[in-house]
Amino acid sequence: MSERDPSADELLDLIDLYLSDLLDAESFARLEGLLGESPAARSRFALYVNHHREIEFTARASRAADTALDRLASSEGGTSPKGRRWLGGRGAWAAAALVLVTIGLAARFAPPRVELGRILGLTTAEPANVAWLLNAQDCEWSGPEKPGRDMRAGKTLGLERGLAELEFDRGARVILQGPAELELLSGSSARLIKGSLTARVPSQARGFTVLSAGGKVVDLGTEFGLSIDDKGGTVVRVFNGEVVAYPLKPASGLTLRQDQAARLNGRTVALDTAPAAWDQARYVRSIGPAAKAHARSITLDFSRPRPGTLADGRGQGVGFTHRLPGTGALLPRFDANLFLRSDTPALELTTTRSDLNTQDRMNTGEYLGFRLAELGFTGPEDFEISATMPRIPGLDVVGQFGLYVGPRSNQNIRGGLIRRPRPDLYRVFLVNNNDGMDQDIHEVGLTTAGDDLRLSLRRLAGRYSLVVENLTRKSSSTLAIAHPAFLDHATDLHAGLFGANTQSELSRTLTISEVQLTIWTTRPDSPTMPSVRKPS
Repeated sequence: MSERDPSADELLDLIDLYLSDLLDAESFARLEGLLGESPAARSRFALYVNHHREIEFTARASRAADTALDRLASSEGGTSPKGRRWLGGRGAWAAAALVLVTIGLAARFAPPRVELGRILGLTTAEPANVAWLLNAQDCEWSGPEKPGRDMRAGKTLGLERGLAELEFDRGARVILQGPAELELLSGSSARLIKGSLTARVPSQARGFTVLSAGGKVVDLGTEFGLSIDDKGGTVVRVFNGEVVAYPLKPASGLTLRQDQAARLNGRTVALDTAPAAWDQARYVRSIGPAAKAHARSITLDFSRPRPGTLADGRGQGVGFTHRLPGTGALLPRFDANLFLRSDTPALELTTTRSDLNTQDRMNTGEYLGFRLAELGFTGPEDFEISATMPRIPGLDVVGQFGLYVGPRSNQNIRGGLIRRPRPDLYRVFLVNNNDGMDQDIHEVGLTTAGDDLRLSLRRLAGRYSLVVENLTRKSSSTLAIAHPAFLDHATDLHAGLFGANTQSELSRTLTISEVQLTIWTTRPDSPTMPSVRKPS
């Protein structure tokens, strides 16, 4: 029995990498050398491509491969697998090498099976789209390339958030889960760069292939999920049918069937028996109707006492249910700084000396508000807190009042009016406070004491802004500052209003005629906050 030729094994390994579009520059140079040295190697290359074209090539690439063999055939060289003769001599190899080099240079932009027809001059028409966007839910795309009319091979889609369903030319459907990145390779293949996807592959799309940094998965008519973890490893889970998973280094694939999972790390592929690996991916197998956001609101007009809420000096419930955690610990149960005037109606708030910046005198700070969880807030929902304040008073130097959002006194965002430079002049401001210190402060414009204002601090699409409407002057200002990322994962936020003499014992009285808090939530359970009502 003759021994196997090591160079033949190496050639097959390199061809497999080439067909998977995973050939690096060094390996490509080696493949080029082997093909240049041996007509037999070139014949084996053509045979191998021919045998694998049903899975690896689209129909167009299959016709292109046959035409390539025709163009390389001649009566002077060896015979091709279909009876065609290879070109002999240096001229023949030069032509073949030129094709390979051209394909290699184009590989990072489009796979060889798509470029082959164009390189050999089979068509002058624009390449056709290989996929289409069928469904998008709450999608935010990154980068210049977004789904549209151009969905040709080589396009990379970056999905920051949301769900996007794509249908490939041969019928496979893929749901991409943001954040994720996917490169379109052909009508029957794609490369998952990061994130997770699920694929549903009908019989006519059998052979649909997904490449990743860990290897490749070839479908045999199935439904499967694929995800890339934080370390770059690839996990595949089969929901129905079968797939074959291959590592990067050419080797025998591992066949996976229903409810089986495997991990690919580039060199090996092995069954994964830990259910936690499946759960972490949280595969979305279908996109249902978008959940409808419901506005949950509470409005305080101060026309009557609200039992069970924070009480004024006479024991009347003023409507606010909480104080910002870390503030007001030394204030009495019946707070003499609050006075509910049901006849006006309005709430009067006498400012106290306190400062969130440096956390000065927080125990007597007046920071009234609500706990958002009681209106169904869980973390990702958008919301808005607003307050109407007629005839604003003139505070002493650096005195301020306005609105806040945060989990506690040393971690919040707040905005409103700050006294500069004279007692009767204010500037509109918005500032982040992290670890008890103000940062990123932004100030604009001037407002005069005695004006009527409406302030709104809102989070829309995850971004904060402050809107100050001067009802007296019929004007408004909108401020946005550096995004307070330290609040992004907070699930127990408070929102409300405040009044503070930051560097003075001179107090003034704020009048508040209305406060409204609104949260847009999809949760079906009922909120617990008293007196909740939807806006008309």
